[in-house]
Amino acid sequence: MTRILLLTIAVLAVARGRAHAYPQFELSKDQSCAGCHISPTGGGLLNENGMMVAETISKFGTAPEFMYGKVETPDWIAVGGDFRGAYGYLQAPQRYLIGFPMQGDLYGNFSKSNFSLQITAGFRPTEYSNENATHVWSREHYLMWQSAPGTHEGVFVRAGRFMPVFGLRFAEHPVYTRRYGGTPLYSDTYGVGASYVTDTMEAHVTGFVKDPLIDPVRHSRGAAAYAEYRVTPSTLVGAGGMAELYGWQRVFRGTLTAKQYLAGPDVLLSGEIQLVNPHVSGYGYKQIVGYAMGTWMGPQGVMVDLGYGHYDENTGLHGLDRDCVDLNIHWFATSHIEAVLNNRIELIGKGDGGPTGAYSLLMAHYRL
Repeated sequence: MTRILLLTIAVLAVARGRAHAYPQFELSKDQSCAGCHISPTGGGLLNENGMMVAETISKFGTAPEFMYGKVETPDWIAVGGDFRGAYGYLQAPQRYLIGFPMQGDLYGNFSKSNFSLQITAGFRPTEYSNENATHVWSREHYLMWQSAPGTHEGVFVRAGRFMPVFGLRFAEHPVYTRRYGGTPLYSDTYGVGASYVTDTMEAHVTGFVKDPLIDPVRHSRGAAAYAEYRVTPSTLVGAGGMAELYGWQRVFRGTLTAKQYLAGPDVLLSGEIQLVNPHVSGYGYKQIVGYAMGTWMGPQGVMVDLGYGHYDENTGLHGLDRDCVDLNIHWFATSHIEAVLNNRIELIGKGDGGPTGAYSLLMAHYRL
């Protein structure tokens, strides 16, 4: 179990990351992720409303446009980028001081009438025995048709390479419902997806296949469906399902999600629980994955997350479950510069499965 803990914490902390939207802003700043992003599912390039939010939540403001508005682009082109690095302490159970790059991505979106082409390009961890061809890649690229261009509502149809839409889509990839819940880091894959988004509800369906070009994280083909309904402007409930088919394995998962925004204390409560049923060579068993987070929008420029995660790898076997407590402190200095202190304590088998793991990492983020 010590080896398992070492591997788990090291991978969680050291794996290079990628930027997503912060779903903590859904309900607290806007009704949907599409309200602030060009993508119907959030992440990547901000739209005009998203740039306004980036400016108003930050401590010192500054022009939120690409390169502070000093470099203008035609209306049909949107460009940007995200750069992140981290340095800090890791206990797994040995103790280390570590520093590493997390992300270096450039974005481009090219639109014409109802159609747009989205391309994300950047560095990636090299693939063994294929290093020269995998120093850089396009993690995400797709062609999209939108029923109402220039708005964040309507029907969106995408074909290309992107992450299947499932669950709350937390930005932090070590969150259990991402790492063990069907959308782990680098599991973007080729597929076709359709989304319907309004201010009161959204629904997403994705069909995907194994990436035929590189050795991928996701070695399956399958489909995912996810929907959210905003009962009130401050209350959200959601549900979804995913089926993945491997040559020797079948994995079926269902998820329930919820969010509640408390305007008085400016707190967002988010939660997700997944029931997973893998079948390996005819043998089936059950897993439980859950994560709950409370987010406080503090003084100007500050956001604090307190999260708790639980993952039971096999409910029929004792001692395989793990729990974590996360504390993330965000400081949005300007509309382009963010610092985050990420902290985690993790136990296996309530402490009986091995020594305690932990990390405390200071991350710097710059948005072009």
